[in-house]
Amino acid sequence: MAAPAAELLRVVRRSLWPASLVYAGVTALRNATFDWQLRPVHGVDVRVVSVGNLTVGGTGKTPLVVELVRRARALGLRPGVLARGYGRAPGAELNDEGLLLRDRFPDLPQVQDPDRVAGARRLAASGAVDLILLDDGFQHRRLRRDVDVVCLDASDPFDGFRLLPTGDLRELAGPALRRADHVVLTRAGALDTAALQQRAARVRQLAQRDDLPVDACDHVAEDLCWLPAGEVAPAASLRGRRVHLLSAIARPAAFERTVAELGADVVRHTVRRDHHRHDPTAVAALARDAARDGAALLTTEKDAVKLRGLAEPLAVLRIGLRFLAPAPRPDAFGLGPVPATPR
Repeated sequence: MAAPAAELLRVVRRSLWPASLVYAGVTALRNATFDWQLRPVHGVDVRVVSVGNLTVGGTGKTPLVVELVRRARALGLRPGVLARGYGRAPGAELNDEGLLLRDRFPDLPQVQDPDRVAGARRLAASGAVDLILLDDGFQHRRLRRDVDVVCLDASDPFDGFRLLPTGDLRELAGPALRRADHVVLTRAGALDTAALQQRAARVRQLAQRDDLPVDACDHVAEDLCWLPAGEVAPAASLRGRRVHLLSAIARPAAFERTVAELGADVVRHTVRRDHHRHDPTAVAALARDAARDGAALLTTEKDAVKLRGLAEPLAVLRIGLRFLAPAPRPDAFGLGPVPATPR
C-alpha cells in the first residue's frame, strides 16, 4: 500500500506546481515590500529575538524557546514570550505550546495575539520584561526584531526546495536565509561531523554569508513524569516496557522514534492532528486499553497540558535540547549585553 500512496502523493504534487509558482511570486512580492521599506515595520523599547523556521510543521522551535528562556534568565535577563496563539481553544489565554511553557516556567510573562505588534507593545509596556522571544516570527515582518534565529530540520533542511502547496517551504530558502542572523540545525544527532559541516556550508552558501553562525542540536529525552501523581523517573526506565502512544503534534513519527530508541516496546500509536483538543473520556478509554495490554499510555509534554485532571495513569515524556559540539556561547542568539542593530 505504501508504494501506491507515495506515487499518488507525487502525482498530486506535480499537479500543484503552478500553485507553488503563484505562491512563490506572492511571498517574494510581500517580502520586497518590506525590503524596500514600502510597508511599515514597528519596533518596541525592548530587545526582540525571533525564533522561526522556513517550513510548516515542527522543526523544534519550542525546545529552543525553552532553552533560550533558561539562558536569558541565567544571564540576568527578564524574558517574555510572544506568539500568535495558533490552535488556541476559543476563549483560552494560551495554546498548547504556551501551556507547556507555563508548566516549565510558571512566572514567565506570555502574550498570544495574532497582531504581534500589539502583543509586543503590551509585553514591553508591562515593565516585566527586557527581552521578548518571538515564537514562530520569522515571516511576521511587521514587528522589528534585533535577531532572527531560524530552525532547520537537519534531516531535510529545505524540504527538497518545494514551496507550498507542493512542499512545506513557506518561502524561497535563499532569500529567506539572507535575513537570518543565526541558524540552528535541529534533530541533528544522527548525522556525523562531515554531514553537519556539509549542511552548514550549504546554509551559508544560500545565505551568501560565510560568517553566518550555524549550530546543531538534538532533542533528547529528559525524564518521564507519571500523572496524576506527578512522580518523575528517568527516561531510561522505559527500556523493555510496553507502551501505547498518544500524540497530537506536527511530527508524531519523531516522537515514536524517540520512544523506540529508549528501548520501549511500542504496541500502538494513536495519532491526532496537531493541536487536537483531546476528549478526556476517550483518553481515559485509551489508558484502560493500554492497561489491559499490560502497557502504559505515554504521551508528549505538549499533549499532557490538555489532559490535566485525568484519573487514569498517564506517562509524559519530557524532551529537552542539547547542542552538539562546538556548543554556542551562553550569550549567543542575541542574549549578549549589547543587542544587535535593529533592522
